[in-house]
Amino acid sequence: MTATSLRERSKERRYRAVLLAGMRLFAEQGYDATTVAQIAEEAEVSARSVSAYFPTKLHIATASSSAAADRLILALRSRHEGASVVDRVVQWLREEPAFVPEEEWRLRAAMLERNPVLQGSGPEDLPPLLAIAADAIAEDLGVPPDHPGVQITLGIVAGIVVRVELLVGSDRENEETLALIHDALAGAVDAVRRSSRSSN
Repeated sequence: MTATSLRERSKERRYRAVLLAGMRLFAEQGYDATTVAQIAEEAEVSARSVSAYFPTKLHIATASSSAAADRLILALRSRHEGASVVDRVVQWLREEPAFVPEEEWRLRAAMLERNPVLQGSGPEDLPPLLAIAADAIAEDLGVPPDHPGVQITLGIVAGIVVRVELLVGSDRENEETLALIHDALAGAVDAVRRSSRSSN
């Protein structure tokens, strides 16, 4: 193993140690009550190392959701023949647990349950994600991205992104929940379709 790969593995271990330590403390004692110094102690690194990986506490709190948003962006940009935006979002939900270790999934859910304010903060990637989702929905339906129905559907997509582990729960392959999410999204998209047809 090369010195470069050893350094990269070491950096990745420290990154994950800080991430999980922060999420664990946010879940146990609350986001506002947790300090960077406490996260550093929990992760067994210096406070300076915490700041090197995450500029602020909020970056720690949203890092996992931000990575999920990145993967959804890729899913929405992929245009498999015959796959609607609903199909792509639900497929992302189905595949997401494979990318998130069980401990991270559990801590993310516990952190969000303890700190409702974080559920509304959203990852940094949310604005570009919503723009891409708006384009994908509009393309499916042949309406402008600023169509009111598109914006309503976007609200549902945004809620799914920041609350996915709360929606799916500990059973990360919950087909019943995935079916409910599919139906909710499909219903919103169908409403947009009917509205656009009636206005033409």
